Amino acid sequence: MQNLYIIGAGMGHISDLTEYAADIIKNADIVYGSARLYEQYKVLNTNISAPKYSEIESVLEKDTLKNTVLLVSGDVLFYSIAKKIQEKFNEKYNIELVPGISSMQYFLSKLNIIDYNVKAVSMHGRNNSCLGPVSYNEYTFMLTGGDKKADNIINELYNAGLDYVYVYAGENLHSDDERIVSGKISEMLDYKFSSLTVLLIHNKEYVNPKTNLRDNDFIRGKAPMTKEDIRWLSACYLGIEDNDTVYDVGAGTGSCAIEFAGHAKEGLVYAVEKEDEAFELINTNKKNLKRHNVISIKGSAPEILINLPAPDKVFIGGSSKTMKDIFKIVYEKNNHVKITVTAITLETIVAATDAFKDYNIEPDIVCINSAKSKKAGPYHMMMGNNPVYIITGRL
Repeated sequence: MQNLYIIGAGMGHISDLTEYAADIIKNADIVYGSARLYEQYKVLNTNISAPKYSEIESVLEKDTLKNTVLLVSGDVLFYSIAKKIQEKFNEKYNIELVPGISSMQYFLSKLNIIDYNVKAVSMHGRNNSCLGPVSYNEYTFMLTGGDKKADNIINELYNAGLDYVYVYAGENLHSDDERIVSGKISEMLDYKFSSLTVLLIHNKEYVNPKTNLRDNDFIRGKAPMTKEDIRWLSACYLGIEDNDTVYDVGAGTGSCAIEFAGHAKEGLVYAVEKEDEAFELINTNKKNLKRHNVISIKGSAPEILINLPAPDKVFIGGSSKTMKDIFKIVYEKNNHVKITVTAITLETIVAATDAFKDYNIEPDIVCINSAKSKKAGPYHMMMGNNPVYIITGRL
């Protein structure tokens, strides 16, 4: 069987290689690497080629040599093409992954930061959000690039209300034009960075996403608010996962959306609300509670949902008159979406079950009757809440 060594070239500087990796390159029959790596690494092996990124798989399929090296930028174990290559060619090659010094290791060492709880994410070429990781972690390391350059991310964090975090930016690390700058995010807004930039975000005010929020954590005003026990159960019935995109339709104070944001800690929650006062309360509550991966959307469902990204989970707190229209738009975006409706009126129960029937879904329905204690002199009386129906369905 042929041997394929996938070697992490780190920041692209040849001195970042381990001696073991350098020896493998010297003794290889062929070395494939990007054009950026070509000039430096040909001193180790003159039989080096620089195929386009899109051609790498085709080149490896045709390769017949015994010992082949594939040089990949960055960390071979972290958001690398290595995973895709390993999965596709594990029957053709004996594959060995050979790490080097990564940009994260180099950058943290330059900053003299030793921490065991750094959250590492890649924004390069990925349709994910930085708001959750930064909200829920003290340190977040980010690879940037493509449409998500470092300056775009800095502005996104600032505009989302994370104006209190501290930013370290490392551009063209371990090269002649290396640049490392840092400051409060408000001081970094006018900087421009190249694609080869990493960020370390320090959020001293990060919050624990697993904390269940209590009713008295929220400013309520006159807007309706789903009670804490129903919020917690609804999150369980939805089964929200870390990277989910979630809609909260008719968000009121934002209590459910903000609760769900902790469950979707690396995703986004869209809080849709048409009333002016309630919309402002959502913004106030998410800022106070520092769960910044809630995106407030002003408007009426279903129309306002059309331009939102496809959801994984949808929560509807009523909306009986537009229930079927909301279902239609949501299922057109993702026919495997999971929907939970809460209802206190018989009309909403009927509207929800009828809407699920249109998609041949038999929903799970549970009725919650709860009571909470109220002090009356030396005694505690249990005061009953209205029964609430939680109706959940998925194709």
